[in-house]
Amino acid sequence: MGDGDRREVRQQVRSGKESVNILAAGDMGDVHVANIHLRAKWAGGIAAAMVVAFGMVYYLVGDPDVRDAVASGPPLRVAVQTKDSVVNHNGAWLFPGRLLNTGQTLHTDQMTAVMSKRPDKVDTYETSTLVTLEGNRSHTVDITDMHIKVRSETTPAPGGTLLVYPSQGEDTNIKIGFNLDEPVPVPRNADPEGKAYGGRYFDDHSVSVKQGEIVNFGFSFQTVKWDVTYDLVLDEVIDGKHTTQTVTDGSRPFHTRGFASAYDQAVAPDTQDGSFAVTDRAKAMDAMCGTPCTVQLVQGTAVTAE
Repeated sequence: MGDGDRREVRQQVRSGKESVNILAAGDMGDVHVANIHLRAKWAGGIAAAMVVAFGMVYYLVGDPDVRDAVASGPPLRVAVQTKDSVVNHNGAWLFPGRLLNTGQTLHTDQMTAVMSKRPDKVDTYETSTLVTLEGNRSHTVDITDMHIKVRSETTPAPGGTLLVYPSQGEDTNIKIGFNLDEPVPVPRNADPEGKAYGGRYFDDHSVSVKQGEIVNFGFSFQTVKWDVTYDLVLDEVIDGKHTTQTVTDGSRPFHTRGFASAYDQAVAPDTQDGSFAVTDRAKAMDAMCGTPCTVQLVQGTAVTAE
């Protein structure tokens, strides 16, 4: 049937303010074409909106302020390695009970094996640790200072075994030292060889860490006076904003113990062949830190063990 002969069957049904059109069979092709055109317009609009949205996301993600605002994790990723072997610790430990039997001696490798099986040891006089920091922000993280947050501080209880191992020479990892016997411990320049602490580290140093950049710090924490647990706190500035970040020894605080008034046993290297043997407290401490035992300071007053 041609257009001229098309039968008019269009009707309009009115009900109140609304109307419904019933189309003639010949109009269906026109409606189909109109629907395709309408869908194309909608698809084009959606595509344009997606381009705009992706463009905005790309712009925002490219903004370091936005990236830092949505960043996860601390400003600096931290890994801590506390030295705990006889060979490189250059410090002392406290063990519960007695470590050696009467008349027993142990060579260095034997002592290392014993220590590897003793998780109950506590750093005495000095804790040496390597802290690795990795930048985790788009803006540079400036470390402007550090301080110690003390969790507990008591007088060391007597008893147990004091094991000392005198310094074996230079430890180039040690860069910053904290004298935990100071009323307010501050980060000090540390002399790796002489183990003496000097002026404040951040008076003549600055540390900036970019995203993905890795910086290693060697720390030594010393005390002859207290049994102390503590955290290391970093003072940071990120894009002009001040914040702090707490560093712990894994899931626990750092723990360093001063010298007690008496021990059940003191063990130190024998002067003849280097084997570890039972000695008295005075000789052990003299081998470790001199007489009287002090935290060595280039300036200021050293604290003496009683």
